[in-house]
Amino acid sequence: MDKKERIFEAAREILGEQGFYGLSIAVVAKKARVAAGTIYRYFSDKDDLIRQLYQHTILQCHPLVMEGVQIEEVSYRQYRRLWLNIDAIFTNFPNALKCKLQYESSPLGAELERDPVIMALWAPLERFFEQGRQQGLFIDLPVLVLQALSLDCVANLAQQRRAHPFVLTQAQLETVIRASWNAILNPNNSTTGACS
Repeated sequence: MDKKERIFEAAREILGEQGFYGLSIAVVAKKARVAAGTIYRYFSDKDDLIRQLYQHTILQCHPLVMEGVQIEEVSYRQYRRLWLNIDAIFTNFPNALKCKLQYESSPLGAELERDPVIMALWAPLERFFEQGRQQGLFIDLPVLVLQALSLDCVANLAQQRRAHPFVLTQAQLETVIRASWNAILNPNNSTTGACS
């Protein structure tokens, strides 16, 4: 692992364990086993480190989220795959959820979400929801609202499972996925073909 990757890994661990206020250049340098000056070769300051870490993390997670998904096909099958992929990230990488919550509550949160690289990565996912809305499959709400009512529940459920340890059976998990899909379906539209 090269030095920059070690710095990212150390920063991600600190962020997950101690939050943004526990993250400092000195603490990251110590955890990454590099000199503080080395960090400044890659990042201008703590905020720059956070911005680049966020982008780096999303670039790593994006292929995992999209794995096996035919994003141009607006269907329950594709939605279910997205849901399970996101759930697997939170299950297999416990710090992912902690870091997500830290990013969202940080002073840089809104800025990070508007990063052009990040927005371009998630554009196909936004098109998925927009196409469903335009086809009348989904209720007529802004894409961000559709995402909040559906896929955002994955993180909420992961947070609940972390705070109050419980296990869902496969049947219960399927019910959760279906319920989150149903939350965005247009009740005035026949969804026979879209649900398979």
